[in-house]
Parts: sequence; C-alpha cells; structure tokens
Amino acid sequence: MLTRALIIEDEPEGLENLKNLLRMYCPDVDVVAEGSSNADLIRLAEDRDGKFDVAFLDISLPDGLVFQSLQQLEDVPFDIIFVTAFDKYALRAFEFAAIDYVTKPIEREELIRAVGRIRHKNSETKERLEILQQTYSPNSPNAFEKIGISAMDGVHFVKLGDIIRLEAADNYTHFLLNGGSRITASRTIKAYEDALAGFNFVRVHKKHIVNMNFMKTYIKGEGGYLILDNGDNIEVSRRKKANLMDAVKKVHGEM
Repeated sequence: MLTRALIIEDEPEGLENLKNLLRMYCPDVDVVAEGSSNADLIRLAEDRDGKFDVAFLDISLPDGLVFQSLQQLEDVPFDIIFVTAFDKYALRAFEFAAIDYVTKPIEREELIRAVGRIRHKNSETKERLEILQQTYSPNSPNAFEKIGISAMDGVHFVKLGDIIRLEAADNYTHFLLNGGSRITASRTIKAYEDALAGFNFVRVHKKHIVNMNFMKTYIKGEGGYLILDNGDNIEVSRRKKANLMDAVKKVHGEM
C-alpha cells in the first residue's frame, strides 16, 4: 500500500536529506506535500484533509514548537513521526505517548522502523498527542500518569500503577497488568527501560522489568529472585542485582 506523506522541515538540507532517504529506503512512501512552518502545517492539514497518511514533523520551527499547530487542529486523521535532535526528555515523552520519532542525523534503520509502524487508518493520534502535550515539559515530571502501548491491534493507554511487570520477547515486550491482562507491544524492552526510569520500575534481568510497588519478597542468592504480589517469581540476574539493590535503597532504605 502506498503511503502518502507530508514533511514539515525548515532546513532545506534536512528536507532534501529526508526525501532522499525515503526514496532510497522506503519506496512505498510518496511525499505529496511539504512545508517549513507551523502555518504551513495548519494550511496543508486543512486543505488536504485525508490526503496524506503520515506527517514527518520537525519539532522546532521558526514560528514555534510544532505542538502549537497540532493543538489547533480539530482532528488529526494522519499518523505522525517526529524528527528531532536528541533530547532525552522529549524521547521519553514520545515513548509514553506511543508516537514514533527519528533523531537527527537520521539513520536508515531508524527511519525504516518508524515507517514500518505507520497506521493508515488512524483513530488514536489525537489521544496520543494529548498524552504527549501533558508530558512534554521538563517542569512537570509528575504528569506521567499513563503510557501509550503500541500493539498490533492499536494503541492501549494504561496507567503506570496498573503495570506489574514487563517481559521481553525478542523485538516485542509483554506488559503484564494488575488483574491478569496482557498487552504485547511492538517495541523492545530497552525502549521502555529508558522511558520508565525514575518511575519505580527497575530492570532486574535482560528479560524483566518490574514495578517496585508490586514487589513482595526478595529471595537472596547469586542473583536471587523476586516474588511479586500476583505470585509471579522473577529471576534477578547477577549483573542486575546491584541495580535492584540501589533502586530499593532509594525508595525503602536498606534491605
């Protein structure tokens, strides 16, 4: 299926570079419109409603952050891939909102991966943007209450307090939720480890991240293992044991 794309980029070299990369590595993407400002995005989104499937958006534009124009749109019937210089806080906000991004300079594999997750019939973009707008502020760390989990059947918005643990499965991640349900995300566990750092989630094994609020018992050993409130036994690797001890000390003091 041909994917019609809009690009908003204020640097001519950056625009041409992205177009060339798409032409070489994502031949199913057809760039049908381009602009360089928030004003262009609003005009093109309103004039071409439903005419493109995805918008590649530079975050910082001459007339302000691109979020300003997104807030003004009544509907966002297209998917979004942000193009940004590396900003740890911004990238964590994107992960929470389940919005794709590529960092400058753009790498081929990263672009292909983001394009591969485009949803042609998108019904959750507006909700994902709402979470992004709540969380994209270094002054509001407590705004992170929900995370968007991008799964095969759509995006699930889950409260952090309902997540018991995460389990890696190759390039996918299983979210095990309070109540017994499970959501499988199409991202690696490493992406979520970085996003959830500082929110009482700790990586205890190459396959496991646990919510410390659900830890019941730690059984000591070379690495040992955790017993969670739901009865799950989670192995703690020898390499991650110190990581767990440090995290527990920060929250509960000495074990």
